[in-house]
Amino acid sequence: MKEKEPFVVDGYSFESKAEWEETKKEEESIRYIRAKTNLSDTETAYKMYCGLVQKKTFITPVGINFLMQLRAGLLRAGKTEEEIPGVPVILPRKKGKRAESFSQEVESKNRMMADYYRDKLRNSRIVVAFLAVVIGVMFLITMFGPNSPFVDAEIKLQDKYAAWEQDIREREDAVRARERELGITGNAADPLQETEE
Repeated sequence: MKEKEPFVVDGYSFESKAEWEETKKEEESIRYIRAKTNLSDTETAYKMYCGLVQKKTFITPVGINFLMQLRAGLLRAGKTEEEIPGVPVILPRKKGKRAESFSQEVESKNRMMADYYRDKLRNSRIVVAFLAVVIGVMFLITMFGPNSPFVDAEIKLQDKYAAWEQDIREREDAVRARERELGITGNAADPLQETEE
């Protein structure tokens, strides 16, 4: 057998005893209004409805249901939608606070969270920009610094040409020494032609 829920009024189940007690008070007020007021009289029902709506007397589902029944009766009695004010609905309570303060609290928290994440996003963009600059500088240092591959290749190329130049000079010196030994002068345009003569 199903266990009876502890906080039920008129088929509505409530999470807290405070909500349940408030609903019970509204239910007793509704009983009193039905007993003491002639709701079949349209003008009396209209005045009662407008007073309850204006004062926001009923905020629980039971009270709102009663107001909706009154409203439907007034519409059936010939009142128009424009004449009858709407039923005010207040969101459920959160830890004993009315919905207005609850929504303000939620909005405040949302603003705080938005500010927090906006700051985090700004900070992360700054860090990313800084790291991009550091990486760019490191790349430039690597490419154009004293130990870069380009500098190494240039040094190797210079060494290679220096070695060739040294080799050529040594050969020229050897050729000139041989020419002196043979008595060939260095004024000739083509050294091969002189040797052939």
